[in-house]
Amino acid sequence: MHDEIAERVWEAVGHWVEGRHEESTQILSTLAETQTPSMMYGVACGIATVAKAALTKMHGSHSHTCFWGIRTVGGLRPEDVVPPHHLFAARFIAAYLNNDTDTALALYQAAYTSSDPELWPACMHTLLAATGEAVIAATPGADR
Repeated sequence: MHDEIAERVWEAVGHWVEGRHEESTQILSTLAETQTPSMMYGVACGIATVAKAALTKMHGSHSHTCFWGIRTVGGLRPEDVVPPHHLFAARFIAAYLNNDTDTALALYQAAYTSSDPELWPACMHTLLAATGEAVIAATPGADR
């Protein structure tokens, strides 16, 4: 089952990179309908694994003394200028890059258990989109 889910994650990211966004999000939606919340956390981590590979390709591998974070201009807090689902994707990927599984899990749980029923799907969609865009950016000659 894990191999099948991993294949679906790769397929979803691949479709995004190819510009087939509706097909990509349909795969994610189907996974969300058929998998448990804990398996969907695995899906989020699988997507973040692809983002990590793309970002490592672009920026190189960093030692354990490196830290990935989120910075905004003008000293503003990210919460004040970034929509919640975008902030989730950025923070989840940063936590994953930093090997901070506690933060990644806490972010996922907060989105999943939010009183806003639209937040978690938007977070997962944005995580997929951000990862697809990172793959495009990391791939020489990947034009739109």
